[in-house]
Amino acid sequence: MSTVLFEIKNNVALLTLNNPEKRNMLTLDVCRQVADYVAIAESHDEVVALIVTGAGSVFCAGGQLSDIQPDETALNTIYSGFLSIAECKIPTIAAVNGAAVGAGFNMAVACDVRIVTADARFEPRFFSLGLHPGGGNTWMLRQLCNWDTAAGMLLFSHALCGREAVEKGLAWSCVEPSDLVAQAFAFAANIKDVPKSLVVRTKETLRAANSGRQHAEIVEIETREQIRSLQHPYAQQAIAAMAEKIASKSAKT
Repeated sequence: MSTVLFEIKNNVALLTLNNPEKRNMLTLDVCRQVADYVAIAESHDEVVALIVTGAGSVFCAGGQLSDIQPDETALNTIYSGFLSIAECKIPTIAAVNGAAVGAGFNMAVACDVRIVTADARFEPRFFSLGLHPGGGNTWMLRQLCNWDTAAGMLLFSHALCGREAVEKGLAWSCVEPSDLVAQAFAFAANIKDVPKSLVVRTKETLRAANSGRQHAEIVEIETREQIRSLQHPYAQQAIAAMAEKIASKSAKT
C-alpha cells in the first residue's frame, strides 16, 4: 500500500496522505514522496491547482517522534514535505478532514486555502513536546490570521475545530465530510481552464504583495503582468466574448 496517493482530474492534482492506521504520519519517506508529487504537479503542463488531504478520519498527525532530533538536517527532512507545499508555484487547497497536528498543522497552513469539516482540528501541540514552533509556522500563521488567533494557538496551545477555524479566518468553509474532496475540486473548478502561466504569475504577485512592498511597487508589477496576459489568446478571446455578450444585451434592450 502506498502511503501517499496522487491523481490528476480536471486539471487539478489530488495528493492524499494514505496511512490512516498511523494517522497519516509524516515519516521521512512520506515527506520525500510529498515533495516529489508536488514537483510533478508544478511541472505538469495542465495542472493548475493542488489539493492535499488525508485518508480516514485524520488529516495528518505530524512527524514521527523518533525522527525529531536536535539536528538541522533531520528537521529539514521533516520540513521538506510541507515546505514543498508552502513553496508550491500553483494554488494549493488543504481539504482538512480531521486532526492536523504539529507538522500536519504546518502542512494545512502551508496551503493557500483550507476547506474543512466540523471534525477538522488544528492543533499546534508544539509545547506539549517541549518544542518551539518550526518550519515557518509562526510566519505562516501570522499571514493567515490576527494576533489573537496566532497567540492563542501558539502561545497558549489552544486548538481550533473546523467551524472555529472558519470563524477566525483560518479556513474558507466548513462542509460535510462526505463532500470534502468534491467541494475542494469544485472550489478549484473556476480556474481549471485558465492558462497555467497566468495562475502561476498571479500567485507570484500575490506573494509579492504580502512581502512588505509599497503599493506603487505592486501596481508596477501588476501592470507588467496585465500587459503580458493581454497578449495571450486566452485573454483576447475572453474579452471579445464578453464584449459580444454586452453588445447582445444592449441590442435586446
